[in-house]
Amino acid sequence: MPTPSSAGRRARIVSALAGAPKGVSGEDLAVGDGISRAAVAKHIAALRDLGYAIEAEPGRGYRLLEAPDAPLPYEVAPLLSSHAWGPLLGGCVTGSTNEDARGLARKGAPAGTVVLASAQTCGRGRLGRAWDSPAGGVYLSMLLRPDIPTAEAGTLPLAVGLGVALGLESLGARTGLKWPNDVWMLDEAGGSAGKVAGVLLESMIEGEQLAWVVAGVGVDVRASGAGTPGAAYLESLPGGAPALAAVAAAVLDGVAVTLKRLAAGGFAALLGEWARRSVLTGKDITVSDAAERAIATGRVTGVDESGRLVVDGVDGVRAIAAGDVTLRV
Repeated sequence: MPTPSSAGRRARIVSALAGAPKGVSGEDLAVGDGISRAAVAKHIAALRDLGYAIEAEPGRGYRLLEAPDAPLPYEVAPLLSSHAWGPLLGGCVTGSTNEDARGLARKGAPAGTVVLASAQTCGRGRLGRAWDSPAGGVYLSMLLRPDIPTAEAGTLPLAVGLGVALGLESLGARTGLKWPNDVWMLDEAGGSAGKVAGVLLESMIEGEQLAWVVAGVGVDVRASGAGTPGAAYLESLPGGAPALAAVAAAVLDGVAVTLKRLAAGGFAALLGEWARRSVLTGKDITVSDAAERAIATGRVTGVDESGRLVVDGVDGVRAIAAGDVTLRV
C-alpha cells in the first residue's frame, strides 16, 4: 500500500493525464509536483501495475488510454461530494482493509483515512466469520475518531449501515436494513433480493471514550462465478453494474451524511429513516449470542433511540443491544 504522500502524487498524475487527452510530458509532470522525471517514471510504472493503460510517446509524453474499473483512490477521490474523507489509500488486493486501517489507526492516522480494495484474501464478518471478498466487489474501511462515550457506540454500526443504504440508493438500488449491520437489496415489490452489503466495526477504547473506530464495508457489485448464496448484486440494476469507483464514492458520501447527523442529533436523528428501511419489523425472529445460544425470541416491533432491537416475546418486551438475528419460518 502506498504512503499518503506517494498516493497523493499518483492521484495528481492521474488527474493531469485525465485532463490532457493529447498527453503530458514527463518534465511537466515532474515540475508540477516538484519531483524528478525518474520519480515520475516510477509512479507511472506503479499506475500501470494497478491496471492503468498509459502510453509513453516520444515528443508527446505520457497519455492515459484507459483507467481500470476498480475502487482505486485516484478514481474514487474525484467522484466524492463529501470533504470528510482523506487520505484515500490502497485499491488493490489486500488481506483485510479493516486490518490495514487498524494498523494506520495505531500509527496515528487522521480521522477520515480510507483504505480501499478490489478484493480481500482474509476478509472478516461479524462474530469472527469469514467474509467472501472476490474481485468484482467494493471493500473499504473508514477510520473514525468519534467524540462519543463508549455507551453510545452501539449506534455507530446502524448509522454506517444507513449511510451505505443511502449511497446505494443514489445509484438506483432499493434497500432494506437488517439489524444490526446488513444492507439488503429489495425487488420492485419490496421483497428481499438478498444481502448486498455488510458492515463490520472494530474499535479501541481509552477510558470511557473511543480512541478510534474502523468501519469496514463490503458491497457486492458483480458476481464472481455463480455468486454467493443469499447475496444480491448491483449488476442486477436496470442499468447494469455501476463502476466500482462510483460505488465506493457513493458509499463514502452516504456514510458522511449519516455520521454528520449522528454527531449533531444522536441516533434519534436517524431513527425514522432507519425504521422505514427495517426488514425485521413485524417479523418473528430469534436472537443468539456469539456462542449461538438463544437470548430472545419473539416479534420485532422496531429499533429504539439507542439502536437496540425491540422484541416482543413470551417474556415481555425486551431491547437487545447485540446479537445475531435469525428469521423464524
